[in-house]
Amino acid sequence: MKIARRILITCVILFAAQYFVVPAVVLYFARGAPAVTRIAPTGLQDASVSQAPGTRLSYLGYEFEVPWSDLDESQTQIDDGEPGFQTAGICFRSGLKLFLSVMPPHKDFPEYTFLKRVYAITPDQITYWGLFKGGHYRDARLLLVKSALLQNIGLGLGSNPAETGIFNVQTQGYKGFQYGDPQKWQPILELRLFSNDDTVKIVKITILQKDYADPMGITQPEINRILQSLHKAAPSDSSKPVTAASN
Repeated sequence: MKIARRILITCVILFAAQYFVVPAVVLYFARGAPAVTRIAPTGLQDASVSQAPGTRLSYLGYEFEVPWSDLDESQTQIDDGEPGFQTAGICFRSGLKLFLSVMPPHKDFPEYTFLKRVYAITPDQITYWGLFKGGHYRDARLLLVKSALLQNIGLGLGSNPAETGIFNVQTQGYKGFQYGDPQKWQPILELRLFSNDDTVKIVKITILQKDYADPMGITQPEINRILQSLHKAAPSDSSKPVTAASN
């Protein structure tokens, strides 16, 4: 009799743990996840490209245009860093700064398809009944990964641009994400781009506008100018910036 009672009690405890306690704990984590995990990627609302006269830049094997002509070469620096990881700090006299980082595909840098799947998960998608039925545990694990990944956006300077929006971006040769909505001013915006064929390096462009002379900050058409003009430079191209043709 005592054995049967112990078996019954054990079964009740296991049942309660599986269908009530564990789902409640997971749901508690999901509801308390950082606010940035509630942001899911959306399309850009403004696809226009700035036609302002600017500068064509070539650094670290990549070339792109910026709609500004006040490049400060004396403050621009290139850091080779770790093997295969390079960064160019590009400064403008207006106080605007761009950091171009190039890194090879690596296990510590998730691929685009994985990021797209992870970013799509939000806490609201994880429900008690979904957990009770045995589902949504995978989504909860992905939400944990999303929280960790998004903490690394924005150079760790106390301002996470992803909190104002994550946007899908697509160009002729690259796909990726824009972290931050330029219509909601913030000191940092970031782009992470992956080659369409997934065989070349990952390109990250961080925009620092804390000291930018224009109080309105950078605009989406200006960002689009960078995005749409980005491509691999020819091996013979100089690393020196060249003035782009006016539009």
